[in-house]
Amino acid sequence: MMETLLLGLSEVSNMNVLLAILIGALIGVTIGSIPGLEPAGVMAILLPLSFSMEPLAGVTLLLGVYGGAWYGGAIPAILMNTPGTPVAVLTTYDGYPMAKRGEGKKALSIAYTASFVGGVISVLSLVLLAPLLSQIATHFGSAEFAMLAVLGMIFVVLAHRKHVLEAAMMLGLGIFLGTVGLDRSYNTQTYTFNQEWLLGAFRWYRRLSACLPCPRRLYCYPRKVATHRLLNSPATASSAAH
Repeated sequence: MMETLLLGLSEVSNMNVLLAILIGALIGVTIGSIPGLEPAGVMAILLPLSFSMEPLAGVTLLLGVYGGAWYGGAIPAILMNTPGTPVAVLTTYDGYPMAKRGEGKKALSIAYTASFVGGVISVLSLVLLAPLLSQIATHFGSAEFAMLAVLGMIFVVLAHRKHVLEAAMMLGLGIFLGTVGLDRSYNTQTYTFNQEWLLGAFRWYRRLSACLPCPRRLYCYPRKVATHRLLNSPATASSAAH
């Protein structure tokens, strides 16, 4: 075990690999901060580029993009109350109020620290507990996966605090939309109503997530215009002169 870990550390400490991780993380943070763009799409774009690189450097480039994008989603969630990635939705509950109080830098630091510490703990857990987890995974069946799904839905509803009813309604709507299309288990049509365009299920949710900043922009623009007019009004100018 230790020999394998030391061998892996020696390979990762190569300058080309470290540079690939750095570049990938910067690209990931930039892309993750744009609502509607997720790591999977960026990794698909960079995949042909990784073929011309060394295998380890190419993989670490994609890993840097993946990890950086999930942190980047917290930036608009904290500063604009608009999550850049789906996992940053809960960040808006604590991060945006901190930004309104003038603690945006602190909120970004907390988000970065939590992302870094969580990533390190998850990687170490995977390395150390992989043999045990592989044995447990063989005992998972339909009932266990169903219970995990139910547990995840409960966490989603409870995580939205004072908006439990709205979260439950949106969760139900999402589950319903997810059932539209072809059932992969039995290859049957579900809620398609003999419409061919529904066979591929709903694929426009990513486009909708890109439109998330629009309501926020429409909300902030009139306030910005009113503030600008107030600051440039004659009354304000005369009071400032006195």
